Amino acid sequence: MTATREGALGRLVRKVEERADAGEKVSLGLVQTIAGQRAAGPMLLLPALIVISPLSIIPGVPTLVGLNTILVAGQIVLGREEVWLPKWLTERCISADHAQKLLKFLRPVSRVADGVVKRRARFMTGALMRRVGAMVCVLVGCIMPLLEFIPFTSTWAASIVAVYALSITARDGLLAIAWAGLVGVVFTLGWMILKMSLLG
Repeated sequence: MTATREGALGRLVRKVEERADAGEKVSLGLVQTIAGQRAAGPMLLLPALIVISPLSIIPGVPTLVGLNTILVAGQIVLGREEVWLPKWLTERCISADHAQKLLKFLRPVSRVADGVVKRRARFMTGALMRRVGAMVCVLVGCIMPLLEFIPFTSTWAASIVAVYALSITARDGLLAIAWAGLVGVVFTLGWMILKMSLLG
């Protein structure tokens, strides 16, 4: 990936990879150090991508990501400038083997995302959209521990969080609009499935 084509996700993945190659453990604390305490988007984005990746099969991962989502998105809703996370959560890390598997998954994902996502229609990623979107992410984070027991559903939940996080990180208003459509489709399908199961 050339530097000129590297976007928000590519930069984050590259910096994490560099630190991992230097011997640091991949954790939420590392992401926070790289992105900065004011960068709520990346702190939502990378954990959500872990749930979308093959590492989602690790027991407890969707629950931890759900908790991270609640804490980070909740602070966006409250309008906090700096994001705080408890030390026990920031120190949770994945093994070196799992870190390599995650980075192997993230490299092509970041290339595709950075090829599509760009800064545009920034008014759609303003304070109102950020807070409304964060409220949706808080709700998603609350149900993620339950979805851990239903195959593939946690991936859909994490996708909602990831697309929102990428839109506010890259300041891509068109992606924010697409995210709103994704939320509508997922919640509609969820309601239909729930209704059918209750009637059945």
